[in-house]
Amino acid sequence: MTYHVKTALLALATALPTHALADWNGAYVGFSLGANTTNELSGGFERFEADSSTAFGVFGGYAVQNNDFVFGGEVAFLRAPDLEFEVYEQELTLDYDILDLKGRAGFVVNNILFYGVAGFSRITESDDDATGFNFGVGADYDLGNSFVIGVEYLVRHTEFRGVDLNLDTLSLRAAYRF
Repeated sequence: MTYHVKTALLALATALPTHALADWNGAYVGFSLGANTTNELSGGFERFEADSSTAFGVFGGYAVQNNDFVFGGEVAFLRAPDLEFEVYEQELTLDYDILDLKGRAGFVVNNILFYGVAGFSRITESDDDATGFNFGVGADYDLGNSFVIGVEYLVRHTEFRGVDLNLDTLSLRAAYRF
């Protein structure tokens, strides 16, 4: 009886990895498709919320792995067209171009990288632009053969045309590592 228990425990111990299975070192590029989940303009005592809109973009970065910890940086460009606000009973439609510069730090469990990001955002609409900061969380799953899929939630705080602009995006991501 104890032989079976010992054998089962030994099999379980060897089946569960004690370190990262994926190698997250190196450069990567990819694309994202997301939804702007929180969009609000606020200035003074007024606050205006927008309908959710779709965002799509490309990104690239570099990561360095040290045991189960991964650190790196990323540049992302997103397009958020047709973001509609209702301001004083008038409809306002904005098309945003978003540039995000992010530092990433995370922890690997098996083939999944859980990470946090923080950085700088620049949002451009027509001839106006706004700068501010971003922060968020995400998870990437290594599919093997250098392909990765993931999800990321990013919060951006900027000042745009004299009012505060908060733009949160939930994105599905796919990348190729090389």
